Amino acid sequence: MSVLTTPTRPSPAPVRYAIEIPVVVVAAFTLSVAHTVYAWRSDLADPDFTVTSPLTWGFYAVAFAMAAVAARPERWAHVASTGFLVVVLGISVFYYPTTFTLEQQTTFGWFENDVYVGLLVLALYLSVMRLRRRAIVL
Repeated sequence: MSVLTTPTRPSPAPVRYAIEIPVVVVAAFTLSVAHTVYAWRSDLADPDFTVTSPLTWGFYAVAFAMAAVAARPERWAHVASTGFLVVVLGISVFYYPTTFTLEQQTTFGWFENDVYVGLLVLALYLSVMRLRRRAIVL
């Protein structure tokens, strides 16, 4: 008499998203840098956030550094990058619209705004899935 056994599945690989999250974050902030330069060259820039402001480049330095942090395997890095994304997404949803004046609402301005926010949402989703240790299965 044979014993029926169910075949065991190999355990799934750990959920890392170590490439996807940083790539999406870098794409979002590269687009943002391009728009910042475009707005400055077109005399449409917010006077507090322009290429001549140290605040602007400090913000971008932190953003690109957080993209590098997001690639790290440690849990603290996952929490830090997710927290950063929550803050930046909050700024883009609640603060940025108050500074997005009518003259700044060019085709490229709207494109940058919508794609930037969409990329941040995607990066945050991937970060939350990584924190929850959940794979995205299609």
